[in-house]
Amino acid sequence: MWNASHQRGQFRPETVTDRGYIPTMALTEEQVRTMTLARQFPSLRGHGRRQLLELFDRLGPIQSQVPRAPFLTAASRLPGVSYRTINQAFADHLLLKTTSLRGTVHTTVVDQFAAVDATRRPRQARDLGRLLGIDAPDVCRLTSVIESFCGDSWQPRDAVVDRVREAVAEHNPEARLQELDQSYCQNLVWGHSGLIRRPRDHHWELRTDGFHRTARRVVPTIPVVDHDAAVTALTRVHLGSYGPAGRKDIAWWLGVPLGTVDRAVTTLGEELVRHTGPDGSDLLDLAVVPKRRRRDPGLRLLPEFDGLLLGYAPEHRDRFLDQVHLDKVWARANGLFSPTVLLDGRIVGGWRTVGRPAGTIIEITPLHRSSGIETADTDAAVQAVAQALDLVITDVRILPPQD
Repeated sequence: MWNASHQRGQFRPETVTDRGYIPTMALTEEQVRTMTLARQFPSLRGHGRRQLLELFDRLGPIQSQVPRAPFLTAASRLPGVSYRTINQAFADHLLLKTTSLRGTVHTTVVDQFAAVDATRRPRQARDLGRLLGIDAPDVCRLTSVIESFCGDSWQPRDAVVDRVREAVAEHNPEARLQELDQSYCQNLVWGHSGLIRRPRDHHWELRTDGFHRTARRVVPTIPVVDHDAAVTALTRVHLGSYGPAGRKDIAWWLGVPLGTVDRAVTTLGEELVRHTGPDGSDLLDLAVVPKRRRRDPGLRLLPEFDGLLLGYAPEHRDRFLDQVHLDKVWARANGLFSPTVLLDGRIVGGWRTVGRPAGTIIEITPLHRSSGIETADTDAAVQAVAQALDLVITDVRILPPQD
């Protein structure tokens, strides 16, 4: 059992687990990391469909432009979950993939889809209207065209763009139709947040999601919610998964202005508490945090774009990684984040898979000489990856440190 006592200026995470309530306090870097890791790596009994969906419900939307990322998220947080379980959850539309927060691809459980859709729609509509030179009512009509066209069957991206081009030419001949030849405008069309995505075959972990369909025609139970209610709900989700966190972290993650987050914070009221972060900044958190949390996750192989980095604004991505090592996993020129290694509560390396399908090699590269990876037991983490991606791992190689 964790000790519930604490002294002024000190924090014992035992208080949180036993009582589920977090008092306001000043936090050290280690305390902040401990609080976040306990949420990111919950202790769930079993690794079947129910536990998988509970995990994704707890974590919130998972960045997924790399198709295998949600599979590896599951592997790193729910070791033992099988490829079949994850893949079938996508095929059965229990996990939904869409272009949503910040205009990037995310995977959500059904119950959170309405919120990510409503959070994204205003920005998406403004950007599409600005590019095409049409006003808000015409953008709304165009959105209806997209959802109607993708309502009855899965549509390839080119077909969605062609249908929009026809509709704009018919109703808005003065619009800047040439923008629909540009990739960004096309992305706004087939990346409409009300559409879900699927691959051309049954390999959800390998293929680009090239087909789109209206989400509420596939899952009719998805409700319609307003923007502010959606932001409020996802603010709660973010803090339950990544907290404690600052206003800028929440705003960046959601892709909304700070003022919108402030309204959500006001609405949440006594559901939240405020802490002082290690640098003196204000941090927000849930007053009552999720239970069934894990102490130390040990060594884990994290996916591309993992939430331990992408759950925070760019200037705050050093919670689990020293700033000096950030550029080794984050290619700022194109925004790509490499898969990483978590050990002792810190991101200490990168990794990759080499070869397939006869046999796969995992190569792990420590970020620095004191990472501890060289002497760590990688077996459980490697086995979790093998099960989640249905791989045959033939070798694990620890490469020389990058420094």
